[in-house]
Amino acid sequence: MTISQLRHQQAVGFRWLRFHPELESRYREVRDQSIRERARPVSASALVLFLVYALLDLAMMPDPLARQTVFIRLLITCPAISLVWWLSWQPLRPGTFLRLYGLAYLVGGLSVVAIIGMARLADFPLPYEGILLMLMFGYFAMGIPFRMVSGLSLILLVAYLVVEYATGMAPDELAINGFFIMTANIIGMVGSWLSEHRQRAHFLDRQMLEALRLQAEQESERKTSLITIASHDLRQPLNIISLILENLSDSNLPEHQAALITRLKTSVTHFNGLLASVLDISRLQEGMVKPEPEPLRPRDVLSQLAETCGERARDLGVKLEFSDNGPHVAVLADPQLLHRILQNLVFNALDHSGAGRIEVEANDENGQLVFVVRDDGCGIDQATREKIFDPFFRTRMANDPGLGLGLAIVRELSALMGGSCTLAPATGEGGACFRVSLPCCGVEHIATVETLLSGSKTGAHPELILVEDHNESRHWLHQILTGWGYRVDSFASAEQAIEHGKAGANAILITDLHLPAMAGDQLFRVLTDNQAILGGVMVTADTSRAEGYNPSSRLWTLHKPLKPMRLRAALQQLTRR
Repeated sequence: MTISQLRHQQAVGFRWLRFHPELESRYREVRDQSIRERARPVSASALVLFLVYALLDLAMMPDPLARQTVFIRLLITCPAISLVWWLSWQPLRPGTFLRLYGLAYLVGGLSVVAIIGMARLADFPLPYEGILLMLMFGYFAMGIPFRMVSGLSLILLVAYLVVEYATGMAPDELAINGFFIMTANIIGMVGSWLSEHRQRAHFLDRQMLEALRLQAEQESERKTSLITIASHDLRQPLNIISLILENLSDSNLPEHQAALITRLKTSVTHFNGLLASVLDISRLQEGMVKPEPEPLRPRDVLSQLAETCGERARDLGVKLEFSDNGPHVAVLADPQLLHRILQNLVFNALDHSGAGRIEVEANDENGQLVFVVRDDGCGIDQATREKIFDPFFRTRMANDPGLGLGLAIVRELSALMGGSCTLAPATGEGGACFRVSLPCCGVEHIATVETLLSGSKTGAHPELILVEDHNESRHWLHQILTGWGYRVDSFASAEQAIEHGKAGANAILITDLHLPAMAGDQLFRVLTDNQAILGGVMVTADTSRAEGYNPSSRLWTLHKPLKPMRLRAALQQLTRR
């Protein structure tokens, strides 16, 4: 049922212990299963009680009467109770077990009435409280639905009064007994109604919670789909613009046109950064980021960071220094997420600190691998420090172009990997110091980048295999790569690239992730298995795949729009001997 239907049911109530037909059917399925589970301990306890009563009959009643009552208890009531226990484990049609369960209650009650009648005929003073116990057992212990237990109890009450009348009880005494038993029956009916009403309310609440959970999951799936589609549809045209601008910047343009191209490139880079931050924080909030931690050498992490951040630092005239002070330990982290964390911190320092030097260190501190990003810039005042990790928090500096999401993303990603990111206390030397603490482990059995590269083939400068189904993107990227001096073979499909690839070709693959007939990662595996490539660069607009380098497969993942300096650094690392 829909949430609106459930809310309507809550609004109109169910004082008659009935739901909307569709909901009533579902409730009865749940109720029947619950009664089955309840019947097992109830029937076991009832069987023990009747056996005890049989022993008491033998001990307290005259022999002829005891033989009759024990016969009823052991050969009629106890088998009925045992049958209920057995049936509770058997697959039966819906509603069948409940009817048999009610019948067993009726049989047990009538057997008590019969025993009272035998005692009256034998002139044995047996009190009528037995029938009261049977009524309370049916109403409260057995959990039979209100309407059924009320009808069955009324039958037992009438049967008891008939037996007492037939065995000669005085009318006034019969009236008194009937009054007390009827009062007990009414109390049982009220309790049974309240119990079933409470059960139905709880069931309705559970159905509402389940409907809300499903609605939340559907909303999350729609948001996830929207984020993925928005990421691709917005990044693809940005990628083409970025490639065109990169080609134009290599042309011999007049000074004022070259300056315009530079401004356009800066604007595209800025817009891409804003888009990436918004999409990343959305993915984090929707739980789309799942870390896959593995042991990493700090020096490999720092080496990769230098490859992706070095050129930008040089363009800004900032000295970027790296230091590995924990050579005997490894950090346990997702390589792509860790790279994003450190890259965000370095870019944050480059863009906002006004620093001339940025230091990145890896230190082993008390069982934690701590990455320190320190700059000698303008520092951070106390008021800003208190909000620095809040989403969308920005300083009031006029030249601050961001959305205030970079450090929020850093904190979220650190927490996902069981670590933390903090801002060190201010010192008199100025600048800012961020510390990322993550679990560490031993360095045994870690394949370093150098080890993997040493096994690669040496020889001539490798050719590039470019696979991109978008014609314009393929054209402009081909132009850039050939301008860097590479020999490039371009293809529009994975099938063409596989047909071209030859074992021992000493090539590097550059491919889009989303290709028409075969995904880019599948193409990479096929060419790797065919020994046609030494490594690759996966280009995608899907930000659910984090950027970074996987040394075990020698595969870079880069987001669109492509940053030429990052692509060039990735190719240089893959082709380095």
